[in-house]
Amino acid sequence: MAVKTKKSNLSKTKKKVKSPTSGLKKYKTKIKELDDLLKNNEDKNIRLLAEFDNYKKRKNSEIDRLIKYEGFDFFKNLLTILDDIDRTLNIQDVKNKKTIFDGISMIKNKILSLLDSHNIVSFESMNQKFDPDFHEAMLVKKSSNKSDVILEEFEKGYKYKDKVLRHAKVIVSE
Repeated sequence: MAVKTKKSNLSKTKKKVKSPTSGLKKYKTKIKELDDLLKNNEDKNIRLLAEFDNYKKRKNSEIDRLIKYEGFDFFKNLLTILDDIDRTLNIQDVKNKKTIFDGISMIKNKILSLLDSHNIVSFESMNQKFDPDFHEAMLVKKSSNKSDVILEEFEKGYKYKDKVLRHAKVIVSE
């Protein structure tokens, strides 16, 4: 009977011991899950770093643009003063009074010098082909000239560095 007992104890022991591969599979599955999680987090971090780098580039570009065109609105408003002076100089009664005319001409020249020192220059429009990037058509007139040629200029156009500060207001041939 003793032999039977040993056999029955062995069979009980076999039932209690799990196969070594079942525990290994569980660990391999857990390692794979952790590897996937690690890869996802690494990808997420790389994307966040790229987004942050793009954000810095956009902000630096925006700051550079703001610095380049600082004072844009100030100079744009200054142009209306220059227009008033031009209109005053074109009045016949003012031209008869030499001292007033000379004084206003001096003011105009100082303003033009100030604008020029800040890279603001007027551009020629008369007898040029109409370009919507530089001109604003106020009227269209029939003319013996080719069509889309500027006949008259109401207000001069100005550029600030490489950007149009104000479009020239013009009359265009039909």
